[in-house]
Amino acid sequence: MAKVKKHKKITKAVITAAGYGTRFLPATKNIPKELLPIINKPTISYVVDQCIEAGIKDIIIVTRFGNHAVEDYFDSEPALEKYLIDKGKQELTKEIRGVYKGANFIFVRQNPDLPYGNAAPLYSVRNLIQDEPFIYSWGDDIILGKQVGVVELVKSYKKDPCDIILNCIRTTKEEISKTGAEVKIKKGTLDQVEALPEKPPVEKVKSDLLSTAPYLVTPKIFKYLDPRKDARTGEFLFQKGVEGIIKDGGYVRASVTKGRWLTMGDPLNYLKATVEIALYRDDLRESFINYLKLRVKELNGI
Repeated sequence: MAKVKKHKKITKAVITAAGYGTRFLPATKNIPKELLPIINKPTISYVVDQCIEAGIKDIIIVTRFGNHAVEDYFDSEPALEKYLIDKGKQELTKEIRGVYKGANFIFVRQNPDLPYGNAAPLYSVRNLIQDEPFIYSWGDDIILGKQVGVVELVKSYKKDPCDIILNCIRTTKEEISKTGAEVKIKKGTLDQVEALPEKPPVEKVKSDLLSTAPYLVTPKIFKYLDPRKDARTGEFLFQKGVEGIIKDGGYVRASVTKGRWLTMGDPLNYLKATVEIALYRDDLRESFINYLKLRVKELNGI
């Protein structure tokens, strides 16, 4: 295993917003899933805010054809800002401006000729990535907490540069088998990844680590992403590229987040995420807990 001897500053992030969100139809017929609001912010905004917190300057958002809503959200809205100012709502005006002034936003259409899979958005922007590490994340996954997620990955890379850092959570074997990729750590190391099996049968799961977005990635990944090969064998998966790096002796590490992983993959998890964020917010927590207690009593007939 050859370690990366020095690190470069991380200034770019690639965020996906190219899916159809079929599990949320008909709501997502005209609204991208990534813009579904969790309280008063769209899902993707939580991801973007964390990138900005970590010092990311250029945020590349990959969308699909006909999807202008994400671009519009991260653009200025002079008429709305004037209306808020005229109404004396300067704080709201400041918040609206913060949406598009926090970073330099670049929007790219996903190449429709690429095979289906989570590597397609990344492969579509490979020409925008120079010889530098970057963040890759889904627009509908959130790591909730202070100084977590992207911030943790950036700090970890500065301490120990490598080819890939996988954000991980600790969970059950059943959840790993159902949800995504198991992260296996090489014997004798604390965090070096030796395998990344995708949704293994529960009886074969040996680790308690599940790989989730975000990821810290280097351009080395593109050497191991082949859409022509994956078009013949199945989904075009980012994880296959990571596995290729590992098999060639690359240095891939796991970073177990201190935050709480929230995914908006289906309506139930969307509801769970809304509850978690409501409980996390100081301005909502107490009132929301009181409401939940009251509803539980009502449901139990107390």
